[in-house]
Amino acid sequence: MAESFVYQDSNLSASLSARIEGLKLLAHHVDEPVVIFNPQMELVYANPSAERLVGSCPLVHAPGEEHSGVSSGQRAHCECCHGKQLFKGIEQFPVTSAPLSASTVIANPVCPLPRAVPLKGGEGTVHFAVLMGAQGRESVVLGSKDLAQSVPSGSRLRQADRDSHKAIIGESAPIQRLVEMIQLVSASEATVLIQGESGTGKELVAKTIHFSGHRREHPFIVVECSALPETLLESELFGHVRGAFTGAVADRKGLFEEAEGGTIFLDEISDTSHAFQARLLRVLQEGEIKPVGSNQSIKVNVRVISAANKPLENLVQTKLFRADLYYRLAVLPLTVPPLRDRREDVPLLVKHFLAQSARTHGRASMHLSLDAQQALVEHPWPGNVRELENVIERVVVTCPHHTIEVNDLFADHQVKHSTSDLGTIGKIARQEAERSRILQALRDAKGDKTRAARFLSISRSSLYNKLRDYNIS
Repeated sequence: MAESFVYQDSNLSASLSARIEGLKLLAHHVDEPVVIFNPQMELVYANPSAERLVGSCPLVHAPGEEHSGVSSGQRAHCECCHGKQLFKGIEQFPVTSAPLSASTVIANPVCPLPRAVPLKGGEGTVHFAVLMGAQGRESVVLGSKDLAQSVPSGSRLRQADRDSHKAIIGESAPIQRLVEMIQLVSASEATVLIQGESGTGKELVAKTIHFSGHRREHPFIVVECSALPETLLESELFGHVRGAFTGAVADRKGLFEEAEGGTIFLDEISDTSHAFQARLLRVLQEGEIKPVGSNQSIKVNVRVISAANKPLENLVQTKLFRADLYYRLAVLPLTVPPLRDRREDVPLLVKHFLAQSARTHGRASMHLSLDAQQALVEHPWPGNVRELENVIERVVVTCPHHTIEVNDLFADHQVKHSTSDLGTIGKIARQEAERSRILQALRDAKGDKTRAARFLSISRSSLYNKLRDYNIS
């Protein structure tokens, strides 16, 4: 049944077609059923696990039936099908459902495909509905704002891990595609390889995957592979027995054992040696580790997420990285875009970092002039989001006034004016004006979001989206 036909539509953009293909590639490795429908509720794709839904969902048909998704005597869809409602808008969804995020809904538990995620085009129109079911233990797909509530207070997670529910901030197309992939990857158990330049937020992506899946109640452990020599790295990961080497005065558990039931994040995996890569490959294939100096293997139940700031494909071609390990790590590959490819997200990130740094350092609220915002958008940001965060924190600490100017950010920056710059300034100004109108409407409505949406002449779901985009709580 899986991939029994391919949906063809010449009107689809190349970007949306690529996202569909990426989702299909990931869904093929997921144990949960995943199906994709178009606005006519025609079946576009079904992964292998969806075969068991034939007969239980009128939309999922057996091979050879018509593409309408309806076998003889069946309805086109249930009266309150949440997949169909996605094309009408989440605000029209039945009151018995509960939204998980601004773009994800969950249906009545009796539905074999309880979760639905809209797949939108660049203009915001919903082109497809991605419906997911549950198999075995429930794995809930969460939005970044829901992650805080997902971590139980009694679990043995480090405080840094409990704070890992920071939002993946951005409204650009590359970030929206990444979030869609994260939602699907979180439901699986396969190994994940995250690639991207330094400072793009690979660890944040890994934490989001962990805290969105059913392993979120267990540890999330980060290992900086480039910071440890090979011998110490093996001891840290796999543990050692007494007398294994000089200084090993007692048996010690490795981080794989400490992460039992949870996730281990191997950062900068590209900097490891071939000998270590061979040992790691065995762990992934056999699900067991062997402490340094021991002849006994220990079974472990750990999900492995790795990251690299260099293209591993190139390292494989130059024999600097084992090909067999690469293919084992990259079952579900993700790429985090650099900040220069998502410049429209800079104003949102700046607002977030300004508020965060002001709270941390006890400063009153600060804001940027239009020239300063323009300078931040134009900056190349070779250090990506990490560099932007550091710049904002520095200026919050050192700037003596509440309005941040260009010279406060970059002493040698020359302000440039052009037609494209005017467009950037206009967008920033419109966003500021819209945010002010929303805040005023909320004040007039005394916090009632339904009334505030009515004052603004927009739908309630649109208001919730804007509250999220502008970080208004």
